[in-house]
Amino acid sequence: MKDTETALKIMSQQQEPKHSDTNELSSDELLLRAQGHQGELPRQFSSFAALSLAFVITNSWLGYCAVFVTPLVAGGGPSVFWGVIIAAIACLIITAGLAELASAYPSSGGQYHFAFMVSSTGTRAFAAFITGWLSTLAWCLTTTSAAIYCAEVAQALASLFHPDYTPLQWQTYLIYLLLLILAGAFVCYAPKLLPTLEKGFFWCSLLAFLVSIITMLAASGPKQSAQVVFVKYSNQTGWSDGMSFVLAVGACMYAFLGTDSVTHISEEVPTPGYHIPRIMCWTVLIGLGTTVPFVLALLFSSQDLDAIASSGLPILEVFYQATGYHKSACAVFAFWILLNFSGVLMSCLATSGRLTWAFSRDNGLPFSNIFAKVHPTLKTPINATFICVVFCTLYGLIFIGSTTAFNSIISMAILALNLSYAAPQAILLFRGRESVLPMRSFRLGRLGILVNAFTCLWCAFYAVIFCFPVFLPTEVGSMNYDITLEGLETIQEQLHQLQQTTIAYSEKSPESA
Repeated sequence: MKDTETALKIMSQQQEPKHSDTNELSSDELLLRAQGHQGELPRQFSSFAALSLAFVITNSWLGYCAVFVTPLVAGGGPSVFWGVIIAAIACLIITAGLAELASAYPSSGGQYHFAFMVSSTGTRAFAAFITGWLSTLAWCLTTTSAAIYCAEVAQALASLFHPDYTPLQWQTYLIYLLLLILAGAFVCYAPKLLPTLEKGFFWCSLLAFLVSIITMLAASGPKQSAQVVFVKYSNQTGWSDGMSFVLAVGACMYAFLGTDSVTHISEEVPTPGYHIPRIMCWTVLIGLGTTVPFVLALLFSSQDLDAIASSGLPILEVFYQATGYHKSACAVFAFWILLNFSGVLMSCLATSGRLTWAFSRDNGLPFSNIFAKVHPTLKTPINATFICVVFCTLYGLIFIGSTTAFNSIISMAILALNLSYAAPQAILLFRGRESVLPMRSFRLGRLGILVNAFTCLWCAFYAVIFCFPVFLPTEVGSMNYDITLEGLETIQEQLHQLQQTTIAYSEKSPESA
């Protein structure tokens, strides 16, 4: 990473997208070379394709389906509704600070590259190394989480049509492994189709969102009162009401996890200094715009919130209460979840592979010379993507022995990503924004100090809160003192119980009658 003065001049000119002479190096390539790198990946992602990838990974309304039960037991309707709004605002502020850095230093390295560029000469290598390991491990673990969720949903579908089938953990692992291999093969050997597929998953998610809302509102009977949805606080956690709401907001942040994803394809997007920061902010705004209507439809359509909170799979209980349970409707909804989360898996793996490749390019990993290679024909980082698949494959073996141990390490992903978001902003705040940042397309201006300070304080606060249990008293054996683990364990338990839930519902179903 060198020639900083040249980089600053190029950045200062990069205010709007411009077409360059194809016979010369583009401004994007000149900027990348000024930062010490040379473009090796084709810029095949349009701004909409990049937005699609970012949204598919975050998929806020769908992600909230998996964790809304935590704020529900922590405060009832008010926590579910107001908690996700507060979480979205906080994540938008954090993302805005990160987006400004992405505008100033567009690179597939993302946070570790930002940390390097804003650090002093004597500390930049250390700052980049720590941040790089945090973000790389976090994205590999996020990929693992998406794959195991897909495997569990696939088994849930099997249980739905074969009530005698009892899912075993080694069977879950084999499905998990198959999904990883298929996703890895597609990302590595059909890279030109990836932007088109991301756009397809984007529309698929929005269609599922609309169908879900229409189904719940149109088919449900008497609606919940506004008091139950917005005012009536119901805390079942054992904490004080204030503390339970803080925990609820932390769980709601899961719906906006991974907003840095698009920074890791910066070198595949034309004029990234202009497009990437805006895509990052739009990802959170679209997430908020889909999650809030979904939550309102969910809460108003539900007949018994206590039954939802105690259900094996809460979102299916919501649909059961809204429509009356039908086996075919359950199968369609479960398949739609599987389809959308398959898109999440593929997008996470593509992001992990590119981040691993970028970090290896800067000698951040063992055997970096191998993982930093780009396939000469396919123009994609196959080696880096392959090692991510290998990591997830080996890590998944833990699932066979202990789901608690498996999830306890996966929970680190949430903490690590938040810390990687805060690290470059903390350095920027310490060194002085005006003396470090170059001219850039996306500027926070006078709000920058407040944004960076808020990010550091919020992430530091929740780095502690994420280690608190949702329920008191604590249970050492189940490790419920880790809120992030407990949220993942809740999802895991929901999916394991789906077999019993669907059997019970089948007995109530008009079809079975």
